[in-house]
Amino acid sequence: MGIVSRRYIRPLLRFLDLLGEDKVVIFVILLIAFAVSLLARLTPMRWGVYLNEFDPYYEYYLAEKMLENGQGNVLAGIAWWYHWWLESPKPRDTLFWAPNGRDLRGTSQPGAAFFTVIAYALLKTLGVDVDLYYVHAISVPVGASLAVFAAYLLGRELKDSRVGVLSAVMLSLSWAYAYRTNFGAKHEGFAIPFMLLAFYLFLSAYERGSLLRAFLAGLSMGGVVLSWGAYLYPWNLLALVALVWLLIRWDDVKMAKVFLLENLVTTIFVATTPRFGPGAAFLSLTGALPLASSVVAALVLLGVYRRALPQLNYRKILLAATVIIIAFIAVGSVAGVLASVAGRLLAVLVPLVREPGVTTVAEHTVPTWNQIFEDFQTALFFGALGMYVSLLRARERLKDLFSALYFATSLYFSSSIVRLLLLLSPAVAIVGSLGLVELLDRAGELVEVKEVRRRREASPGWFLAVAVITLLIFSPSILNSKIPLYSHQPPLILSSSIPVIRYDYEYMDWLSALEWIRINVPRDATIATWWDYGYWISVNTRRKTTCDNATIDTKQIQKIATAFMSDEDTAMKIFKELNVTYVVVFEPLQSVPLPQFPGVRVYFSMIHPALGGDMAKSPQMLKWIGLDASDYIYGYRNGTYATLTDQYGYTVHLLLPAETSKALNATLYRMIFTRNHKQQLFIFDSFIAQQLQGYKGPVLSIPPLKNFELVYVSEPNGWVKIFKVKG
Repeated sequence: MGIVSRRYIRPLLRFLDLLGEDKVVIFVILLIAFAVSLLARLTPMRWGVYLNEFDPYYEYYLAEKMLENGQGNVLAGIAWWYHWWLESPKPRDTLFWAPNGRDLRGTSQPGAAFFTVIAYALLKTLGVDVDLYYVHAISVPVGASLAVFAAYLLGRELKDSRVGVLSAVMLSLSWAYAYRTNFGAKHEGFAIPFMLLAFYLFLSAYERGSLLRAFLAGLSMGGVVLSWGAYLYPWNLLALVALVWLLIRWDDVKMAKVFLLENLVTTIFVATTPRFGPGAAFLSLTGALPLASSVVAALVLLGVYRRALPQLNYRKILLAATVIIIAFIAVGSVAGVLASVAGRLLAVLVPLVREPGVTTVAEHTVPTWNQIFEDFQTALFFGALGMYVSLLRARERLKDLFSALYFATSLYFSSSIVRLLLLLSPAVAIVGSLGLVELLDRAGELVEVKEVRRRREASPGWFLAVAVITLLIFSPSILNSKIPLYSHQPPLILSSSIPVIRYDYEYMDWLSALEWIRINVPRDATIATWWDYGYWISVNTRRKTTCDNATIDTKQIQKIATAFMSDEDTAMKIFKELNVTYVVVFEPLQSVPLPQFPGVRVYFSMIHPALGGDMAKSPQMLKWIGLDASDYIYGYRNGTYATLTDQYGYTVHLLLPAETSKALNATLYRMIFTRNHKQQLFIFDSFIAQQLQGYKGPVLSIPPLKNFELVYVSEPNGWVKIFKVKG
C-alpha cells in the first residue's frame, strides 16, 4: 500500500513543484489577466450583438466595402484600398455627406476593417459559419485583451518580470482602457496592443543590437498607423527618445541603426496610407520630429563627430526652443497659420487653442483632475514616482529615458482631451508598476545595508510594515476598478445614448426609429440630422445623410446648424440645396404627472449629463455658426434656468427656449416641441404653468410647423421624431 501511495504521490509532488516554477506562475497569471480582460469586454453581449458608440458602424461599413470590392477575396480587398492612388477622379460614396459624398479611402484609416476582414476570412477557411458583423463586434475585445501580453513584455524589458506581471494585471483592470475597447467598440482595441509591442521591440532591438527586432517594431507601428489617428503619439515618442539619446550619446551607432530602420518602416506606412500620404510623412508639422531625429541618426552613421558641430549648450537650446514654440503659437494664432493644423491635434498640443469642431464634441473636452484620479486612483502617484526614478537614470539607460518620457508625455496629452485618457492607461499601468517595484526594492536594499552594518540578522519588521503600507496605498488602483460595475452596460444604440447600468429595454427609441426608416423611407432619400447620429442612420438603414461623426466638412455642418437654429424658410432653403427629404431630431423628453388630471403627463427637456439630446446640443450648434446661446436658451449663462421642484423639495433644471423671436422661430425647437399622440402638453404651456406647482420658468407659445410634416414618433418614449419635408 505504501509503495502504491508513493507511486502516485511522487508524480503529484513533481507536478506541484512544476507549478511553483516562476515561468509557470507568470504564464498562469497572464492567462488569468487575459481572461478577465476579455470576459469583461464581452459582458455587453448579454444584450445581444450590437456595435457600440458610433464609429464602429462606419468601420464595419468599410469592412463590407473591402469584401465587396475584393469579391470576397481579402488580398483583393486590400489591393482595392491601395488602388486609390491610381484612380482619378477619386470615387465618392454619397451615403455619407450627401449630396457630394465622401472619399472613403482618402479620409479613413483601414486598420479596423483590415483586421476584421482577415479574421472573417480565416474563420471561414476553418469552416466556421460566422457573420461579418459579429466578427467586427468581437474582434476589438479580443485584440484589446492581447495588450496584457504586450504590457508584460514591455514591463519586463523596463526592469524585470515582476513589473511585467503587475503591468499586465493593471492594464486588464483599467476602466479607461476597457471603456473604449469593449464589445463592439472601435479601432483603439487594435492600436494599443500594436503600440505596446512596438515599444517593446524597439527597446529590445537596441538592447540586443537586433535589426530584425527594429524592423518588427516598424511593422508594429504600421499596425498603429493603419488603425488610429493618434499614431502620431507613438511615432513622435520614439523619435523623441532617439533624438534625446543621440544628443546625450552622439557616437551611439547602434541607436542610429535601430531608429532609422524602425522609423523607415513606420514612415512607409504613413506615406502609403491614402488618408495621410507623403505630405503627412515628410512635409507636415506632425512628421517634423521623426524627420529631425532621422537626420541626426544619419549624421551619426556617417561618422560626423560631435566636435565637427557647433558646441551645444542644452540649457540654452531648451530655453530657446521653448521661446520659439510660444512665439510660433502666438503669431500662428493671430495670423491663422495654425488653421492648417487639424483642430484635435492642435487642442492636444496647445489646450488653450480650441476651434468649434473640438469644443462641440464631448469626448474632446478637457478632463478634470477628479476624472483622471477616478480612472487611475493611486497608481498615478506610483507612475509619477516611476517617472522620477527613471529620470534620475535617464542619461545612463535608454529604458529609463523611455519610461520618463512615456509617462510625462502621455500624462500631458491625456490632460488635454478626455478621450486620450485611453493613451494614459498603459503608461500608468506600466510605469506605475515600475514605481511600486522600485519603491519596494529600495526598502529591501535598506534592510540589507542594516544587516551589513550590524553584522547580524536584522529584523525585517519595519520593512514588512513599509511594504504593507505601500501595497495598501497602491491597492485602490486594483480594488476600485470600475470594470465590475460598468462593463456590462448596454450598447448606446440599444439604450438611445443613455448610459445606464440596470436596463430593461425601456429606451429602445433609436432602434425603433431606424427600423421605421429602413422600411418606410425611400432608398434615394436624403436625411438631415445633427452629425452625432449620421453613422447610425447611414449604416443601419442605408439612407443618405448630410453629415456624420467624421465632422470632415465644416461648411456642411454649419449649414445644418444654421438650418436647425433659423426660421423654417431659411431651413427649407438650405435643405432644398442639400436635396434633403427627411429630417430626424432626437430629444429624450422627461415627464411628470399633472395631479389635477389623472393619467395626463407634462413633458419637458431636463439638464442632465446623461440626457444629451438636440436641445442640449443646440448651444454647440450655435457655436458652430458664431451665435450667442443666451438668445436661444432660457437662462443660459446667467444662472436663471427654468426649474421644477417636486413635493419633496427635489429641484431639476430645465432646458427651454428663450422668450425671444429667434428661439421661438428656431426650426429645431419647433420640431422638438411638436405635439403628437405621445406628447400633447409641455411644461411651458400657459395652462400647465398655472396648474403645475413648483414650476418656475417662462410661459411660451411655440407656433406649429408649416414646412415639415411629422411622420413618425419613436417607440416607446417618443424621443426620436422624423419629419418629411413638404413640397
